[in-house]
Amino acid sequence: MRNRFVLATILGLSTFGLISTAAHAGQLLEIEVDESQIMTLPSTPGAIVIGNPSIADVSIQGQKIFVHGRGFGQTNLTILDLQGNQIANFDVVGKQTKSSALAVFRGPDRYSFSCATFCEAEAQIGDQQDRMLGILAQNSAKIELATGNKTAEAAAPQAPQ
Repeated sequence: MRNRFVLATILGLSTFGLISTAAHAGQLLEIEVDESQIMTLPSTPGAIVIGNPSIADVSIQGQKIFVHGRGFGQTNLTILDLQGNQIANFDVVGKQTKSSALAVFRGPDRYSFSCATFCEAEAQIGDQQDRMLGILAQNSAKIELATGNKTAEAAAPQAPQ
């Protein structure tokens, strides 16, 4: 009975534009790996729980949440209000469907590329490990040169209170 009330409340709020259309309880949320989606909630969330943070992650900014695609697979996302009541529940699928994505298989090894005009090597979960570690090391070195900080030492911005 309580779940029906919560669902009816969310559906009613979305009708009046107080919550984005993506925030219906139990809705499928598909997110591209290495991309983010923004959702607006009717109020500041009290807690957000991700079943598997290696597939998706969340940042909070007031009434907006940013869902980040971290890896391939399926997990869930539950959003609670400040009183601990569930206001949304999603089945989250991390996927890659970009037409510029290319995977090359050589025997048991996979090599990923992003082909937007030119094909450039990229690291994806499931790639040949030595190559992937080399790409990640080069990316880290580039960020360190650009920012003057080692990526592991870079301070994250303060979370809103």
